[in-house]
This record gives sequence, C-alpha cells and structure tokens, in this order.
Amino acid sequence: MPTHPGREKRRLSTLERARNLVAEVLGIPPERIEPDTVLNDVAQLDSLSLVEIASALDEEFDVRVPSDDLGSARSLNDILVLVERAPAR
Repeated sequence: MPTHPGREKRRLSTLERARNLVAEVLGIPPERIEPDTVLNDVAQLDSLSLVEIASALDEEFDVRVPSDDLGSARSLNDILVLVERAPAR
C-alpha cells in the first residue's frame, strides 16, 4: 500500500510536536523519546503528569485527549493514535 507524502509529513510534524510536549512535561530531553519508547522507562508518569500532557496536547493540537485515555498509552506512538482519533474541540 503506497504511503501519501502529505500524510507522512503531517504525522512527522505531529510526532515532533508531541515528542517535544511530552518531553517538556516530563522534564527530559526530547531525544530520549523515540516513537516506540515506553514512557515509564524514561520517566515516572503519575496522574498529574498525565493531566499536564493531556492539557498540552489539547492546546497544541486543538483536540480533546482525556487524561484517562493517556493512562493506557505506553509510548509516543500510542499518544499519536489518541491525538489522531481525538475529537476536535
């Protein structure tokens, strides 16, 4: 199945933006977070950090990502799926 250059570019842009947001909230360099990195392996995620990540994603992407849904996200890829499926605000 061929990939669409526009969709891939948008996903990369979304990936970088999400990576930077998550890294900022967790207080770690973005380079430590790869798309398949298990986030609990690089930082301690607690309920406050999940709420902060959800809020940052909501603001950056203009979508509603419930912090409860983020609790099941193990990696940046999982977060990207939530962002892509989230309803616009």
